[in-house]
Amino acid sequence: MGITMSMAQTAGRERTKVIFDCDLGDDIDDAYALALLFASPELEVLGVTTCYGRTDDRARLACQLLYDWGLDSIPVAVGRDTRAMNERANWYADQFHYAKGFSRKVPIRESAVEFIQDKLHQYPGQVTVISVGPVQNMADLLKREPGALGLAKRVVAMFGSFYVGYNGSPTPNAEWNVVVDPSAAQQFVNSGVPITYAGLDITAFVRADAAFRQKLLMRQSPLTNALCGLQTLWNADRDPVLFDAVAVGMVLWPDLFKTQPAHVSVDEKGFTKLTPNQSPNADIGTYIDTPKFLERLMRVYMQQNLRR
Repeated sequence: MGITMSMAQTAGRERTKVIFDCDLGDDIDDAYALALLFASPELEVLGVTTCYGRTDDRARLACQLLYDWGLDSIPVAVGRDTRAMNERANWYADQFHYAKGFSRKVPIRESAVEFIQDKLHQYPGQVTVISVGPVQNMADLLKREPGALGLAKRVVAMFGSFYVGYNGSPTPNAEWNVVVDPSAAQQFVNSGVPITYAGLDITAFVRADAAFRQKLLMRQSPLTNALCGLQTLWNADRDPVLFDAVAVGMVLWPDLFKTQPAHVSVDEKGFTKLTPNQSPNADIGTYIDTPKFLERLMRVYMQQNLRR
């Protein structure tokens, strides 16, 4: 389905309300996911929240991107600062330089958890929460109000490694968003809310190769220029794996995916486990049509015209 058809269909139906919780600035895939969100007319993004480490710097980067794309009215909320966890959490990521000193758009005063809670109450049963970073905001929300996440229409998370590990390895790994804070991850999976997981099983195969990135560069729009600039700061020559964009794709294009019900748990080392013969608490992604996903993704990037 091309974006032109999507726009025609969207005109006749209500857009999907979304909250996007991310660790923008570390790996480059958060930026690709953010761009897909805002370039997709099917989605109404209520706000962006930041998680893990230097959450204020992540929020500043989000503000810079939204300002450049003419999206000043979209709120950005800062999650709990966890940079004191360890040296890695305190890392000033190279992508943060993109927005260093930027102040024309600033985060809202409400914290990320307060913002998510308020929107879930304002629109009960209507909001899709997309989580693509460590789930500390999700755990904090559950602590603040245990039933709040249950008000969501749907929760989709880039989270876990069930049958496949990084780089398509047949051995599962302790996936980053889980192993960063296993305690928060345990609270998330045990929330009682059915969650759809875009784990490494479907995300590890989706790469933006040199030809993909060259096409982005040639498009010359504020959105594609931002992706190219952030890619250069992150790693100019490396083909990024678009883990987080896949989670957004599960919301936009369910026909490209297969999932299976499962009971998911997290151990103390950050591994996601499947327990057979136990009532499912989740759906896990098991298949993605990668070529069609990349084709649709590129079409969205090419046909958008976000600007001030």
